[in-house]
Amino acid sequence: MIMVTATITSKPGKRDEIISKSHDLIKSTRLEPGCISYDLYARTEDEDVLIMLEQWENREVLDAHMKTEHFKVFGTVIEEFVAKEISIAIYSVEKV
Repeated sequence: MIMVTATITSKPGKRDEIISKSHDLIKSTRLEPGCISYDLYARTEDEDVLIMLEQWENREVLDAHMKTEHFKVFGTVIEEFVAKEISIAIYSVEKV
């Protein structure tokens, strides 16, 4: 399994815009083959920081997700609301 964390830092006061724009992305992504979970969370200590936590069956389905139209559109529509580049970390998860 693959786990992804994508940290999104909004410009001050623009967090809700990003959350609103994420609804279509989340809905569409959850329907993709190989998507185990795909959720957006807001940091409690800093209201301008959001994190997308994702779980995928394997790297191939994650790579396919990053080529989807809804993924590309989301990146474009939130550009004006983010304070810095989105930080993405990808992990290989071994169940113990």
